[in-house]
Order: sequence, then C-alpha cells, then structure tokens
Amino acid sequence: MLFPFWKWQVAGCLMLAMLSKVVEDKAAMRGAHRNALPPWLDRFLRFAFLVVVLGPSFAGIDLYIGFPVMSALLVLYLFPFCDLQEQRGGRTNLIMRRFFLWKYIVRYFDLQLVKTHDLDPSKTYVFGIHPHSVLPFGSMVAFNSEIEVDSFKSFKTLFPGVEFRVLAATFCFYIPLYRDILMLGGVVDAARYSANYVLSQGYSIALVPGGATEALYIESDKDTVYLKKRFGFIKLALEAGASLVPVFSFNENNTYSVLGTSSPTIQAVKLKFQAIFGISLPLVTNIIPKKVPVTVVVGKPIDCPKIADPSRAEVQKHLDIYTSALKDLYNAHKDKYNAVPKGELDVI
Repeated sequence: MLFPFWKWQVAGCLMLAMLSKVVEDKAAMRGAHRNALPPWLDRFLRFAFLVVVLGPSFAGIDLYIGFPVMSALLVLYLFPFCDLQEQRGGRTNLIMRRFFLWKYIVRYFDLQLVKTHDLDPSKTYVFGIHPHSVLPFGSMVAFNSEIEVDSFKSFKTLFPGVEFRVLAATFCFYIPLYRDILMLGGVVDAARYSANYVLSQGYSIALVPGGATEALYIESDKDTVYLKKRFGFIKLALEAGASLVPVFSFNENNTYSVLGTSSPTIQAVKLKFQAIFGISLPLVTNIIPKKVPVTVVVGKPIDCPKIADPSRAEVQKHLDIYTSALKDLYNAHKDKYNAVPKGELDVI
C-alpha cells in the first residue's frame, strides 16, 4: 500500500509548484501582507504542504500499520493543523513554556535575562528583540519559557503580570508538529492582522523586527540590525497605544558561523527563497550552535500615543526614537556582555 502516499506527495508538489507564484505575490507564507488570505485558500495551501512534508514518513509507516489507519490519522490531524488559530491569539494551554528541556538550553548558553526597568502590568508593550541570527535563542527561551534554573530568572518572575505572545513567521505554522510546539508555547502568527488581534485582547507582543532579512547579515564579529525600513511594529504600537521596549540579545550572532554573506549570487538566492517562504536560508558551517554566553537585556519602555491611523511622519519619528534607544541600550551593555569586542551597533 505504499503507492497512495507517494501519489499524494506528487500531487502536493504539483499543487505547490503551480501556486508558487500566487504564494509569492500574495505573501501567503509571509503574513499575506496586511490582510488574511481567504480561509479556503489558506487551508488548501496547508493541506498541500502537509502532504509534501509528511508523504515520505507516512509511506514508510504505512508498511507497518496500513493505509486505512494512516489515512484516518492524516484526516484527524488536518483539523487542528488547519484551524488557523495562530491568527486568532493562539492556544490558551501553554504547557511548552514549562518544557523541561529549556533548562538544558539555559545552561548550555549560560543564558541570562536582564531587567533594566520595571514594567507596569496594566499597560501593553511591543517588545522588539534584536538580532534575529539563525535561530533567535533569546526570544525562544528567555522570553518564551517559565523555567527557573541556576541564576536564570524567567520573564514571568522579572516582569510579573505582563502577559504576552511571541510572534513568529507565518511559514512556521505550515510545518507539522513544529506548529503545535510553537502554539503550546504561546507563539502566534507574525502577520499584522494576527498581531493586531493579540494587542486588542490586552496582551503584549514580542517580535524580532529584523526578521528573516536580518538573518542574512550575520557576522560573528559585528552586530547588525535591519531596522531602517521596519515601520510595521512601530505602527502597531501607535495604533494600540502600546509602549515600545527595545531588547538586545548579546552574542546571539556568535552561535553560528555563516557562509556567503559577501556573495551577491548567494544573497540573491537567499532573498528569493525568503520572498516565497518568509524565512531565511543561511548557509551555516555548524549544525550544533556554538557554546557562547547569551544575555538578553530588556530596555526602558518608550511610551507611545494612541493614534488610530498614524501618518508616515509619526511612524518615522517613533522609529527614530526607538532606534536611538536601542543604540543607547547596546552601548550601555556591550562591554559587559559581548564575548568579543564588536564596536558600534550597525543599523541598516
């Protein structure tokens, strides 16, 4: 009974190939610009992707438990996989924030979350975390876990009463099982309509403004943030009247070594991949991240007025204020937390 699953996989590949242009133009895997895709199209893309990704593994398992059982399991998983809940605030059960493996990651990186100012739990915040690196361990663990180990203090302990959701690229929610792990950790879709919904419910949000683009500029001896054209998170804060909070994760860029940052051809391929899928494709030389101390420093909140439809000038003004605050935060702590001297923060 091996054939049916391979047939499904081929069909899924053909569907995705035919829709690749639609996916890129509509930014389907990058948050669909500012408006959600029609639910039927969103679910159809997820179904095609699920078949492509799980086809080989299902085919192999099929040899042991049979086609009818595997078909039933696939159909049952389709319901939670295609519920689009990541666009509506995510799950309420956040058991992954207490996942026991987080403590080993904390110890591996000697991870620390540092508070510089108190946060008023009655307010909402937009946390901008920098840099993205290959995998942003700072936001994944320091922000998105509730474990307490050694000298590490969790976000919940340092900032009691501040409830938040972490934003991740839309493409992450197309990956079976990984999607479920993220959602059980309080992670939601980074699309504008998703972030707006979270803020409207009284939650704060944490995101990496530089995103996948920033990951293309990784250098171990230099800190670079992609920020000059990142107006979206500033506009979100202004529309919600939320305070902006700069956050810097020191030594995040030292966890991986990357090739091809100076090659125009390789960079062009990476940008095309990002245009379709919304995630970067860094060429790393080490699969296992390097053991370096990662210190995540949370800066002082920047109060923003609530403006229903902020002008470009207002957005630019607050982006400049935010950028200046981020530089000040970096300069105040770089000598203490950087593993190697890196000079000034490069903002592009």
